[in-house]
Amino acid sequence: MRSIGVAAWAFCLAMPGLAAGLPEDAALDRSADIKTLVPRVVVNSGRLEWEPHKRDLSAWPTLSHLDRRATIRPQQAAYSAPLNGDAARGRAIAMDPARGNCIACHTLPGEDWPGSVGHLLLGYKRQGHADAYVYQQIYDRRVLNPNTVMPPFGAFGVLSDQDIRDLVAYVQSLD
Repeated sequence: MRSIGVAAWAFCLAMPGLAAGLPEDAALDRSADIKTLVPRVVVNSGRLEWEPHKRDLSAWPTLSHLDRRATIRPQQAAYSAPLNGDAARGRAIAMDPARGNCIACHTLPGEDWPGSVGHLLLGYKRQGHADAYVYQQIYDRRVLNPNTVMPPFGAFGVLSDQDIRDLVAYVQSLD
């Protein structure tokens, strides 16, 4: 298995059917059935070890600058109130590498190895954003910022409507 930068791996998301033309720096074991690799920190070593992901994401666009495969256009979310989200379920999704994996990029309370690529989410509640705005950010941030590197979790079908509602409830609860 190759060792590459975490930024290139950061998160591989999008639509099936795009495996052709994978960038050279994608976190993959091309010879394995489940090609996608995830990093595991080797504590106190300064090293990462690469392990197979729970599912193969090689057909989905990566965040690599070398990945030139086409992807779907930004999509406006179809949010309707009330939120009906569960903050505890949202936190579980945010910490789960196979689902939201928000901790890979964002600093969240109570975590020893927070991300540093995304916005700091500590105290997010105090910013007073509407639930619909936060929902859109998670569903497809590209609508609000075309240059974002945040994966469009809803538009690409990675998270369900309820998953996103739970994440909104969690993020909106962060003091």
